[in-house]
Amino acid sequence: MFSIYILANKEKLKSQITRIVRVWIPACFAERGIHVAAVCEKNFKLFVAGQTTEAIILGSLCAIGMLILRIPYAPMIGALVGVTALIPYVGAWIATLVGAFLILTVNPFKALVFIIFLLTLQQIEGNAIYPKVVGAKINLPAMWVLAAITIGGNLAGPIGMLLGVPAAAATYALLKEATDKRETHLKTQEKEQMGNSHKQNIS
Repeated sequence: MFSIYILANKEKLKSQITRIVRVWIPACFAERGIHVAAVCEKNFKLFVAGQTTEAIILGSLCAIGMLILRIPYAPMIGALVGVTALIPYVGAWIATLVGAFLILTVNPFKALVFIIFLLTLQQIEGNAIYPKVVGAKINLPAMWVLAAITIGGNLAGPIGMLLGVPAAAATYALLKEATDKRETHLKTQEKEQMGNSHKQNIS
C-alpha cells in the first residue's frame, strides 16, 4: 500500500524533494545531485523497457522452438518463459522446472528434449541476445552489460544482477558527459594558449 501511495504521488514527491535539495544544499552540489538522479531515473526506465523487450523475444523464441521440436504446451510454456525472464537468475530455473513437469505428464522424452533446448536457448540469450537488446535500449555497449550482470550477480546475487545494468548505464552516461565537457574545456584552453603565443610572437 505504501508503494502504491508513493507511485500515486510521485510527481508531487519529486517536486518537494527537488525544492528541499535546492534550498538546503549548496547550489553547485544540489544541481549536480538533481542531474545525477535524473540520469539514473532515465536509465532505469530504459532498462525496464529493454528487459521487457528481451523477455518477449525469449518467450517467442522458446514457443517457436518448441513448435519446431513438436514439444507439447508450446504457447503456454513460451508465455511462462517470457514472464519468468523478468525475474533475474531464478526466473530461468522456475520456467525450466515448471515447463519440464508439465511436459513430463505427457511425454518424458520430450521433457528431456525441452530441458536441453531451453538451457541452450538461455545460454544463447544470456550471452548474445540480452546484452545487445538491453544495451541498445540504455545506450550501453553489450560488453559492459555483460560485465555489469556478472559483477552485480557476484556482489549481490539476483538484486545485484537487476540493479547492476542500470547503475552501469548511469555511470557510463555521466562519465561520458563529464569526459566530453573536460575535452571541450581542454581544447578551448589549448586554442587560447595558441592565440596568446601567436600574439606574443607578433609583438
